Amino acid sequence: ARQNDAMMLTLMAITMFLLVTQIASTYGWATQNINTELKSRTSAFKAHRHHVTQLKDTPLEEPDNRFGRMTYWDESYRNSLVENDDTNDRHSSKNETETFSWYCGWENELEPFFAELVPVEQNPSVLVPGIGNDACIRDMFDAGYHCLTAFDYAPEGVECAKRMFGSERLQLVQDLRVADARSLPYGDASYDAALDKGTLDSIYLSGGKDKELARKHLGMAIDELARVVKEGGIVFSVTAACVDAVQQAFDECNERNRRWKQIRDGSVYMTEDGYTSNNVDATMLVWERIK
Repeated sequence: ARQNDAMMLTLMAITMFLLVTQIASTYGWATQNINTELKSRTSAFKAHRHHVTQLKDTPLEEPDNRFGRMTYWDESYRNSLVENDDTNDRHSSKNETETFSWYCGWENELEPFFAELVPVEQNPSVLVPGIGNDACIRDMFDAGYHCLTAFDYAPEGVECAKRMFGSERLQLVQDLRVADARSLPYGDASYDAALDKGTLDSIYLSGGKDKELARKHLGMAIDELARVVKEGGIVFSVTAACVDAVQQAFDECNERNRRWKQIRDGSVYMTEDGYTSNNVDATMLVWERIK
């Protein structure tokens, strides 16, 4: 009986030993795999964290600003060319321009505010910088503002304007040419008004991240407007992207040589006919040219 008990104990001990060995072996294998997986994930996390840190610490590179490149505008205007199948349209040629109004259109939008300050009945001479394919200016012409001079920085912009106006209108337009707003080819005190629709914004934006250069170019354009607009004439600026920059440029021009009296500062305004300025999706700033 004692021998049987001893043998039983021995077998139990051997069984326990084998079981513990198996458990230890299994645990060791699992632990090794878990550690390997943890090391792998930790390495991946560290690599990812390092990658994110590098991106965060590296300043974002600003691309060259397209608004300052003539090639950008030429390409944009060239892409606006569409086929016109209406051979009965006496204003247009076979190739026609797809139009676009910067910030606002003419009728019931810009017209009430502009006409209040520059009445069409007085046949005013109006300068339009950066005309391109802005249908608002064509509609303005059709409303009676025939003493119109317009220019664009891009040659294709001028070609777009010619197609948009059509041959009959062009016979009445005073001047339409390629020009740079920073150095205008027109004589002193030539215009009763200048209507800017986003061109001053584009001039400022063309400086890209170089804000000093942006302010310089915008200041040059404001000085040129001061030169070509008659005393008592106005500059009517429709701006949205760079309202503060445009305002500052006129203020700085006055600091150098007081030339402007502001008569619309962008606050909500109502015309005598009941049109309110907040219905225009842009800010309207207006200055009168003084001595």
